[in-house]
Amino acid sequence: MFQRLVERWNQKVEELRAGNDSPPNEEKGIGGENSSLKGYSKYDITPNDVAAIVPTSDEEELPANTLRMWTISLVLATLISGVDSFFFMRYPSVQVSAIVGLLLAYPLGKIWYYSLPDWTLPLPFECRLALNPGNFNQKEHACVYLFINLCISAKLINGMVVEQIHYFDVDIGIGRAIFFSISTYLVSWGYAGFALPILVYPASLVWPSVLSNCALLKTFHDNENEPANNWRISRQRFFWIVFTCSFVWYWFPDLIFPALGSIGAWISWIKPENATLSQVFGVKTGLGLFPLTFDWAQVSSLTNPLVTPYWANLSIFSSFVFWIWIVLPGLYYRNHWNTAYFPIMTNAIFDAQGNKYSASKVVDKSWRLVEEKYHSYSPVLLPIAFLLNVALSLGSFSAMMVSFILNFKKDVLLPFLRRANHKDIHNQLMSGYKTFHWSVYLASIVAGLAMGFAYCEGWSHELQIRASGYIVSLIICGCLFIPLALVESRSSYLLNLTPFFEIVAAFWKPGEPMNMLYFIIFGYSILQHAMHTTQCAKIGHYMKIPPRLSLAVVFASGIWSSLINSSIVGWILYHIDDICTPDAANHMNCRTTQTSFNTHLVWGLVGSHVFAPGGRYDFELWFFLVGALLAIAVWLARRWKPENGFFKTLDPTLLMGGAANIPAVTGYNFSSWFVVGFIFNFWVHRRYRAWWKKYNLVLAIALDCGVAIAAILIYFCVVYTGASDSFSWWGTTVASSGCDSKGCSHLPISQLSPPSGW
Repeated sequence: MFQRLVERWNQKVEELRAGNDSPPNEEKGIGGENSSLKGYSKYDITPNDVAAIVPTSDEEELPANTLRMWTISLVLATLISGVDSFFFMRYPSVQVSAIVGLLLAYPLGKIWYYSLPDWTLPLPFECRLALNPGNFNQKEHACVYLFINLCISAKLINGMVVEQIHYFDVDIGIGRAIFFSISTYLVSWGYAGFALPILVYPASLVWPSVLSNCALLKTFHDNENEPANNWRISRQRFFWIVFTCSFVWYWFPDLIFPALGSIGAWISWIKPENATLSQVFGVKTGLGLFPLTFDWAQVSSLTNPLVTPYWANLSIFSSFVFWIWIVLPGLYYRNHWNTAYFPIMTNAIFDAQGNKYSASKVVDKSWRLVEEKYHSYSPVLLPIAFLLNVALSLGSFSAMMVSFILNFKKDVLLPFLRRANHKDIHNQLMSGYKTFHWSVYLASIVAGLAMGFAYCEGWSHELQIRASGYIVSLIICGCLFIPLALVESRSSYLLNLTPFFEIVAAFWKPGEPMNMLYFIIFGYSILQHAMHTTQCAKIGHYMKIPPRLSLAVVFASGIWSSLINSSIVGWILYHIDDICTPDAANHMNCRTTQTSFNTHLVWGLVGSHVFAPGGRYDFELWFFLVGALLAIAVWLARRWKPENGFFKTLDPTLLMGGAANIPAVTGYNFSSWFVVGFIFNFWVHRRYRAWWKKYNLVLAIALDCGVAIAAILIYFCVVYTGASDSFSWWGTTVASSGCDSKGCSHLPISQLSPPSGW
């Protein structure tokens, strides 16, 4: 009987491999005049749009694996990662994005080309090393970006090192921190390698979030200048004009006139002490109902709206309008769960006196919960925005997983089985290059697992995660990776699933906050690294970099990132006096990590109390069911009317999780982001398609680059030096005064009575 089942399974697999029933979004001749775009709507960024942005031919003679590429990659990645790691502990902080490295690499490559001699050095095994292999080309440039992009993605692990050593007072040492980091990169690299046929090769997965970077590479290295809707300006000239304007303008909302960035709150400025006005129109602790800002950093704080397909833009904004502008105020002003005693838009955690919850008052010296101290101090009270943040994260998780299961054949099985049948122009061009055998990815995962086990068991600590928790976190990470990547590959939107990991850890090991820290970091950092690796692989696919080289570059970047980031963070902790304290020199007070530590501490200690059945916030768990039912409803609607345009645009995951970035991102961020997305990715995309293909993504990356460079200069030249300390006028103070900044509540905290039965 078992043999018959195996035979039937093999027969079915062969039918799927050979079948002609392509899934709705399967690629057919992308890039040609007669391309079939069946399955795409007018709201999509289609593969035909991609063909105008990334190369549709391959110059195989261009060298990519060069000494110049590796040197520039190592230098820039070390510099940028070092700055990020150092200032990660400072408040206010600064973060240098990979876009800056992409910009700096171009002049460095050109300087190398014009200044070094054309020498070739002989190497063993009849190999040669060219010191100057010709003009700096786009394949080298793309490899530099891949290296930097992964190398700077170590924020979670840097935070873990600081929390572990300074706050939990468990000295793991720099060597062990490096060991931990390498283990996460090895597992994530293997995960991404196995998922290439599902997430990278299908042309239908365009990965909009990487297209602007590809557009910048094309801008620097391609002199093509076809007219577009009567616009004859070249991409490169257009980029530098927009970049300059963005750079100059950002000095106003960031330094000279900060009120321009939060001008959507102008109604609350009329009566700054009016709590209701600040709750409705405020942008710091309010709903941000007025959709106006002149700060591109605020507009793009969610994602870059110019690279987000309009269908995703619409789903995310619809989620925000329903959950945050309709449901949240209704719950808040009716004082559900006593939330009206706290600010309407904050992620702080409070005690019964309205102060921020001090978890240190309810633990012993080993950071374990003491029930007597907990009941004598205060219950944990959560504001409404925090509650909805958790609820929507849980709902988006279940919606994503149910949608993944319902669409498993179309999204996973067919792309994997037909991986040799992807016939779009990019796969045709890449078919001549060799790829790694699957055993290489398996070996990487096994090596990472071995290092993870050694970390958990070889250097054991009573509060640390054990091998069982490590395996559970990896299983969850493995289950989430492809569904989460599918969402981002289509929408450019990255779901916030941190609350899901926190709740699972709270029930897995209740009362053990350091265990929770490791559970989240192991699972979520591997997930993030795998996502970054897959994005890099897609860029390599688009830019026609040999697959072995692009993945080797990313692999080397992960190892280098582990060495650089962990070493710098460890050195700072061991060599700077009063680090992570209010007395630390140069504001090295680790405020971001302190907030993360408090969150892990509270959820690790009492998360299983407040969310368990019968707990104060047990209603949150019902959102697992809400998200699942929504996913089933949308799936049934599409089966009922598969050609209906409205049903095609609905995405249950984004309808649940689109608003889950609150309270860090508020109403004016969402609304201004939606308006910009509507103008460019709906109206311009439909009416002026040629202009959109030529300039839209260049505009997106130019605006981001201008802001990134200006932010660095403002910080290091003005803020860090103290030159702006005495600069003050109405435009710099109006947004930081009044209820919007202070977070006034609807009801006075003095009237709050401790809840019964806690």
